[in-house]
Amino acid sequence: MSETSIIQRQVTVTCENGLHLSPISQLVRRAVGFASTISLSFDGRRADVKSAFDLMLLAAPAGAVLDLETSGADAHQAADAICQLFQSGFPLPGNGT
Repeated sequence: MSETSIIQRQVTVTCENGLHLSPISQLVRRAVGFASTISLSFDGRRADVKSAFDLMLLAAPAGAVLDLETSGADAHQAADAICQLFQSGFPLPGNGT
């Protein structure tokens, strides 16, 4: 029996410059590894986290609270992975993190 889960959480943009290219590319790289649908919503706009273009259109500034929704067989794992990126502040490789 295969069940599809829908997970909803909130995440806060902690990057000083908001959701810009570096965190967006990290989000996309992490999201494409999951089968689930992953979306972020902000200020009436919804973005597919597997699309850098969609994420840029969110224009989420520092401090913005985003609604995260994952749906699919690995929804829990996908939500955990995306939340972890936001909680860690999107560390850059090689910065001792």
